[in-house]
Amino acid sequence: MRILVLAMVGVFSAVASAQLPNVSGTWELEMMWPEANSTGQCIFQQEGVNLTGTCGGADRFPLKGRVDGNRLSWQVDVEQGGASSRMAFSGELNRDATAVRGSCSVVGANSGTFTMKRSR
Repeated sequence: MRILVLAMVGVFSAVASAQLPNVSGTWELEMMWPEANSTGQCIFQQEGVNLTGTCGGADRFPLKGRVDGNRLSWQVDVEQGGASSRMAFSGELNRDATAVRGSCSVVGANSGTFTMKRSR
């Protein structure tokens, strides 16, 4: 009985891992803020549920985040002109894992929305 339970746990773990989308790669980012739109690029490196990589335009900043099913969330600590801030993103991956849509914010300040498309 104990072996059967352990085998079933292994099967369920393998199925759960197989269903996790792979978002590693380069993504084109468009952010829509109340006062303006801006664009950039994120490069995700995914290991299991953890995301690392960079986001930015001319300047690149490290990111940390998570994948939870088809939901992605990550934060980017930005330093420009002597000022620092944190940006937070939360979005939903489409079925074919080629686009993400969600909300973004400069923590403690502006909020907006974003879309991302996987680069080819």
